[in-house]
Amino acid sequence: MKLAIIGLGNMGKAILNGILKQKLIKPENIIAADKKFADPDFENTDEYASVTVTADNCLAAQEADYIILAVKPQIINLVLEDIKKVAAAKVVISIAAGVKTELLAKYFGSRAKIVRVMPNTPALVAAGMSAIYYSPAVEADEKAFVDQIFNSLGKTVKVKESEMDAVTGLSGSGPAFVYIFIEALSDAGVLKGLDRKKALKLAAQTVKGGAEMVLSSGKHPAELKDMVCSPAGTTITGVATLEEQGFRSSVVQAVKTAAERSEELGK
Repeated sequence: MKLAIIGLGNMGKAILNGILKQKLIKPENIIAADKKFADPDFENTDEYASVTVTADNCLAAQEADYIILAVKPQIINLVLEDIKKVAAAKVVISIAAGVKTELLAKYFGSRAKIVRVMPNTPALVAAGMSAIYYSPAVEADEKAFVDQIFNSLGKTVKVKESEMDAVTGLSGSGPAFVYIFIEALSDAGVLKGLDRKKALKLAAQTVKGGAEMVLSSGKHPAELKDMVCSPAGTTITGVATLEEQGFRSSVVQAVKTAAERSEELGK
């Protein structure tokens, strides 16, 4: 079994690292297509020493059974044009935001084995969330292998293709919103006299711990919130301020506009 990864940006590297760490495929059976990494003057890291790297998208696709398209939606048409003659019978896995199966099928045919995945950047530390959609032609053993790849980056969930834009707005874009929240929390700590390093550690661990409480307790976030809010206490006073400032509605609007942008990219 051979795998091609086209594009070694942050997500492409995260996927490659997950595969290598979990030993899902031998490095010598992986070929990566990326002009920067293929440049003779680019100093590649030892961890990729056994991975074949090329600047030729077509060559990478031709050699592989599975092809991961880890490229931006703005350039995916150029990549699809490069590989269309050699990839029609392969399992094609796209992580390009907004790019629908309908477009991919124009290049590879209506019965092509197409997988759409929306991962997110915490995949870089094996704490990602990936939503996966399989076209009908993808077989059970192929689904199992793709699941293995993305489970190596964190968690996965199966979705309908019609849900992909919402996923992009929520978990795809969501880490950026969380980082802003962590930064704001730590700024507030500094404002009240904490040093920056201490404030950032407190803020980041608080968000991480809160997320783990939601995932492991099975309780609704509102119930967990109420557990912290004592009558006339400090927390409920802060919650009231967040509501007054439109915190909740701002987050909803941010996800909504990010999802709408994903829809635009798919047109």
